Amino acid sequence: MASTRMTMHMCYLTILLLLAFLAPPCTPVSDTDDGSRRARAEATVDDILSAHNEARRKVGVQPLTWSPGIAGYAKDYARSRRADCAPRRSSLFYFGENVAVGKGRRLDAGALVAQWVDEGRSYDYGSSSCTAPAGSSGCARYTQVVWRNTTQLGCGKIVCDSGDTLLVCDYFPPGNYGTGRPY
Repeated sequence: MASTRMTMHMCYLTILLLLAFLAPPCTPVSDTDDGSRRARAEATVDDILSAHNEARRKVGVQPLTWSPGIAGYAKDYARSRRADCAPRRSSLFYFGENVAVGKGRRLDAGALVAQWVDEGRSYDYGSSSCTAPAGSSGCARYTQVVWRNTTQLGCGKIVCDSGDTLLVCDYFPPGNYGTGRPY
C-alpha cells in the first residue's frame, strides 16, 4: 500500500514537472509597461482630438469632446477590418465616420487626421461646394471634422495584418446631411 501511494505521488510529481516544463515562460508585466501603454493611448487620443479641435477653432465652431463609448464602436469596427485594412465605411449610420489608412505601423494618428483636414483647401464656403478635382477624395471628410452640430468624437486605431495603420473616427451627431453649411 505504501509503495502504491509512493508511485502515485511520483506520477503526480512527474506530471506537474512536465506541465511546468511545457508551459510557456511567464513574463510579468510591470506597472511601468502598463503605464507606458496607457500613456501612449492617452497621447494618441490627445493628438486626434487636438487635430480635430484646431481645425474647428479655425472656422469658429465649438471643440469636440472625446467619447469612450463611441471610441469602443470605432475600435470594434477597425478590428473587423484588420485582415484587409480597407478604408470602408461601417454600417453605423447614427454616426458620421471618417476612415484612413496610412503606410506603416507607427504612423501618427494626428497625421491621418491631417489628411482629412487638408481637404478643407478644396472647400469653398461661399458656395458651400467642393472644388476638389474629380477622382479625389472630395471634401466630405473635412466637412465632417468641422460640422457645427457635432459634439462628440471617438476613434479606434489599429495595426492591420499588412503592417499598415487603420484609423476609424466616429462622430455624433453626424454631419454632412441636409443642404446647410458645415459651419
